[in-house]
Amino acid sequence: MARIKPIEIFDHLNIQMRAALDEAVERALPGVEVDRRKLYLEFRRSLATRLKAWENVPNAAVDAD
Repeated sequence: MARIKPIEIFDHLNIQMRAALDEAVERALPGVEVDRRKLYLEFRRSLATRLKAWENVPNAAVDAD
């Protein structure tokens, strides 16, 4: 098993994660006004409370240079 810091990975992929969340909101709630910034911040905050600082993941899920 490998260990990762999920919140650091999430923050590193911030632009891609936020864009994906925006697309998901558009598909799931077309025409509904959503404060996307607030949604993203609340989602990140929820992740931070549910995840450990270090999480174990299968070795196959990581590739070290």
